[in-house]
Amino acid sequence: MEWFLFLLSTIFVQGILGYHVEREYAWRNVTFEGVNPSSYNVLNSIPTGFAYDAETQKLFVAVPRRYPQVPHTLTEIERKKHPERSPPLSKFSGKSSKDLISIYQPVIDECRRLWVVDVGMVDYKEGQPKYRKQNPAIIAFDLTKENYPEVDRYELPAEVVKNPLSFGCFAVDVINPKGGCSDTFLYITNYEENTIVVYDKKNKASWKVSHDSFKPEKDVNIVLDGGKKYSYKVGIFGITLGDREATGNRMAYYLAGSSTKLYKVSTGALKKKGARFDPIRIGDRGPYTEAITLVYDPKTKVIFFAESITRQVSCWNTQTPLDSNHTDVIYSDARFLFGTDISVDSNSTLWVMANGHPPVDDPDIVNNEFYKPQIRLLYVDTRKSIRRTRCDVNGNKP
Repeated sequence: MEWFLFLLSTIFVQGILGYHVEREYAWRNVTFEGVNPSSYNVLNSIPTGFAYDAETQKLFVAVPRRYPQVPHTLTEIERKKHPERSPPLSKFSGKSSKDLISIYQPVIDECRRLWVVDVGMVDYKEGQPKYRKQNPAIIAFDLTKENYPEVDRYELPAEVVKNPLSFGCFAVDVINPKGGCSDTFLYITNYEENTIVVYDKKNKASWKVSHDSFKPEKDVNIVLDGGKKYSYKVGIFGITLGDREATGNRMAYYLAGSSTKLYKVSTGALKKKGARFDPIRIGDRGPYTEAITLVYDPKTKVIFFAESITRQVSCWNTQTPLDSNHTDVIYSDARFLFGTDISVDSNSTLWVMANGHPPVDDPDIVNNEFYKPQIRLLYVDTRKSIRRTRCDVNGNKP
């Protein structure tokens, strides 16, 4: 084990792979446009998720209120106006019917609606007087209209979620985009309760699904530069949707944050409350490949993983068996510490974020020069990313 960690750390320091990957943005600490820097603590503003609208070339970035003095929890960046590498974040320009409390991830669907899950509370006790606790809410904004009006809001009932602070990632399922956008489902993971919360937009209903495959397997242990260590243990976290079938169903691929195994289940079992839930274990990605986020690319039929321990982005082509012989690495760098979000935009560009802050109570545990800058946002064309890898089953193989 010690030999493996030594070898791994040697590779990290060198910085390898990622021939086609470009770094779009990198921050040591984020700042906010139009906000006096003395009014907030830059160390406490830690982005965790993002969504990219290819049509307007605008990024939407979530900054949850895990710590005090976070001015805006949902922000945006206009790439045309900010060619610099570390631009300030601007307040989200959409119109919400209520103040946004704390958001971890935004998602853009095929109808160009921006979805967020507002957990309705801050992570620190002393913040309650300023940010009064609300019911967790699912909210959608229409990016096709001026000022991005709120077009959907649903408050999740207590019987569906006990601790909204343990929400992980979520996926949006538009059943028939060509036939309208009203028939839509959301699948939200909860890594502490080991559940998937399902939201039926059309019928304004929600329920939760539980299964043993949602549970964590073991602690994830990570050794940082200088010998610092931390560990965490979380259940189901990442979820992504495969190709749409004629029935309107899709395969939902999911994984626990503390597991190397990948599962899939038809969304038909999720969209109907009380339906039989019988997932398939696809395979095991191998030692040290734990990840909390993944995304499916319909153009290449590849799933990409932002891994937690290895500081790399890996791939697996869904047309092949899932094992160590059919997975590969498309990017690896010592500075890519703790991947938190990954997505594919409407132009088949892969975007991935690492925020340099693993899920520990002390935000300064990795606050040293080795990881500067620690918040990174990268992008690459999905086809270019897998060129000459095991994931490129229809092109040039290694």
